[in-house]
Amino acid sequence: MPRTSPPLKTAFVKCREREFLYLHEVDAVAAAMEQTRYPTRNKAIAIALFCQCLQPSELCWLRQSDLDLTRKTLYVIRNRELKSGARLHKQINLQLLCPAELELLKQLAQERRCDWLFATERRSRLNERSLHYLIAQAGKIAHLTFPIHPYMLRRSGLYYRAALLLEPLDLSLQQCCLLWNWHGTKVEFSRQQEREMMAMGVATSEAFLAALKQLQSFTRIQSYDNLIDYLLGAFLLFPHLDSLTNDYWLAPVDRQPQLYRKDLSAIPASSTLSPSARA
Repeated sequence: MPRTSPPLKTAFVKCREREFLYLHEVDAVAAAMEQTRYPTRNKAIAIALFCQCLQPSELCWLRQSDLDLTRKTLYVIRNRELKSGARLHKQINLQLLCPAELELLKQLAQERRCDWLFATERRSRLNERSLHYLIAQAGKIAHLTFPIHPYMLRRSGLYYRAALLLEPLDLSLQQCCLLWNWHGTKVEFSRQQEREMMAMGVATSEAFLAALKQLQSFTRIQSYDNLIDYLLGAFLLFPHLDSLTNDYWLAPVDRQPQLYRKDLSAIPASSTLSPSARA
């Protein structure tokens, strides 16, 4: 029998208009999980994807031993490795749980049937394919107008965290782009752009870099070219950061960097992210 070619992958733009969810849509997905077969587990999964910004593989490999209900933390092995010499080191975070997560995970711990945190009915590890199906079904129950997947909850969570980091700086999207181009690229600046950059001052510049490094320590994304997309994604979720919802029910407990990372990863001395990179 002759082999047939696999079907062509449909472009994202033909499936959905965007690759993230607004906060009211995150709420709708979480509420939709209550109508599924395992409401406690499934709602905890949806909330963990958003609050802890987990990749599907990171979530599926979580074990009961990674959860510390006393300290209200989750031990997360990020799906990224840091090369040091000839060795690869796992990137490990100790992340705080918000009250909504903690309540659901306590209920889940009481129903514990095996060592996996999010186990299946057969007491085995939940695989990524099942996770994608679960989130897609929740989107249908929530009556969203486009198909969704786990990465959309993760991306929305990162955009929300980025918005919380940028809000105190009172920067516009244009100013953030200007700061990134100054410190992270070799784009030539016009005299007008240089004057705008100097007008923001060193303190603002350093605060922007600190926010970027703080997001990096949480995600463990080593490439700043990729990381900046998540930081600027805050303006997709909140076009005007002054409209940011500070009392959102899934907001992080504490935004201090030392509470959600186990160790500080140093930035290479050759990095272009130094405030004096263009001096």
